[in-house]
Amino acid sequence: MLASFLAIAPADASSLTAEKRAAADALVARFLSRVDASPALLPGAPKAALSLAIGNERTLLLAKGYGDCAPGVPVTEHTVYHVGSLAKQFTAAAVLDLIGRKARLRDGTPLTLDLALAQIFEGVEHWPRSDAETGKQPVTLRTLLTMTSNLPNFTRLPPSATDPWGRIAAPELLSELKKLKPSGWPNTFEYSNTSYFLLAEAIEEAVAPGEQAPRAHRDRLRRTLFARAGLRETGFVGDYMPNTVVAPAIYRRKPVFDQPDWLKGSADIASSATDIYAWNAALMNGRVLPSDLVALMVSDGARVTPDLYYGMGWFVEHRRKAEIYTHSGHVPGYTSYSLISAASAKAGAPAWTSVTLLVNTDVVEGLETLAEELLYLASE
Repeated sequence: MLASFLAIAPADASSLTAEKRAAADALVARFLSRVDASPALLPGAPKAALSLAIGNERTLLLAKGYGDCAPGVPVTEHTVYHVGSLAKQFTAAAVLDLIGRKARLRDGTPLTLDLALAQIFEGVEHWPRSDAETGKQPVTLRTLLTMTSNLPNFTRLPPSATDPWGRIAAPELLSELKKLKPSGWPNTFEYSNTSYFLLAEAIEEAVAPGEQAPRAHRDRLRRTLFARAGLRETGFVGDYMPNTVVAPAIYRRKPVFDQPDWLKGSADIASSATDIYAWNAALMNGRVLPSDLVALMVSDGARVTPDLYYGMGWFVEHRRKAEIYTHSGHVPGYTSYSLISAASAKAGAPAWTSVTLLVNTDVVEGLETLAEELLYLASE
């Protein structure tokens, strides 16, 4: 299924009827009114803004902004937000791309999904190399990607030597995380930003064919994934693309883990609604990765609940007529949600539909519900 999607046609907002566009406006207006009325909002805070993009494999159906960046400056579908954990799918794709291209470590070791992190990093005596050698389950690239490494989530319990409200350099954070021990049942799901920070660090130890040395995580994403997907407004927190307009953050609680490099690999990307749609489209039509690696990203990597799985950067749900891939993002001052509904072979066209929602405030409830409502509106 993933290999057969049609090429993306030019954007055409008229693909949704005027009635449906009005219904979408009403749904967003009700959502924002609830957000602005929330008692958690700090006194005197401006009203929240939202940007959305709805599209399928043929076209961008609706892209629009609601609210203002500043007095008299409306947000648009091109306004940039911090997208939080949507960054994880970019990191996952970068790792899979390196594996697919047969990248190696500096010492010539091939990069594989089952490569133990003890072969990538020094000083990780608590992370077993292999089951055969230690009798314990190794921490591998696969277990990081699927959130089954059982390494503690550092944003839930920060290392004692660090300041969650201050700055930290990636080498310092890596040094602290190397001290962590896997806990819990082997290879069970536990959502962890630790895993995706370590994946970003592992990327910086890999050399792809034709390269002379490893590339920095951000440089690799820009030069490979962003370029393949045609992203023009996507950058990183504090390192935005030129001439982009960033929606101001509206904080509902004291910002924590918002300084570099706390969110490296796990939540450090800034993007627009239209660029996230472009990313979804490029991923689903095989321009980012070959179809077998995309299928791996959205496979049942780890069971989260009886009906929900985690692949690699995506949550996966199997419904009667479609496969649903989702991920949310929550960082200080911003909330995001991305949804792709991939129709089963018998369900007919369109083969997939995506909904992207970006909001410039945190602790937002109901964004997933709004995405489902907009999906239904676009699909009926």
